[in-house]
Amino acid sequence: MILQRALTDWNGPRRLCCLLDLGIALYGLLTVSLVAAFVITGLTPHGFVKGFSVLLFIVGSALATDGVLGLRTRLDRTYGRLRVGTSALGLAVAKLLAGIAAILLLCVGLTL
Repeated sequence: MILQRALTDWNGPRRLCCLLDLGIALYGLLTVSLVAAFVITGLTPHGFVKGFSVLLFIVGSALATDGVLGLRTRLDRTYGRLRVGTSALGLAVAKLLAGIAAILLLCVGLTL
């Protein structure tokens, strides 16, 4: 769930950055560059699908890591909202399952 914290003094878990937020931001930037490479250069659709499936690894690993850490800490901070307890546990399980699904889609995309 947590990748880093702000450089200011420790003010509790509200000041922490979420790993999922950083992974999604990286995924968005790389997806835009992949689409631009597909439009501008002579990238084939087959190459585009392989590139997109590799980008799924970023999302899948961020979701799976965020889910495992949420299971261990019972804390979840997604899109600026802090959850504790049972609701955080439910979201952690959902993130873990979504991460596993994304990694399986990566495997399917690489075998094409």
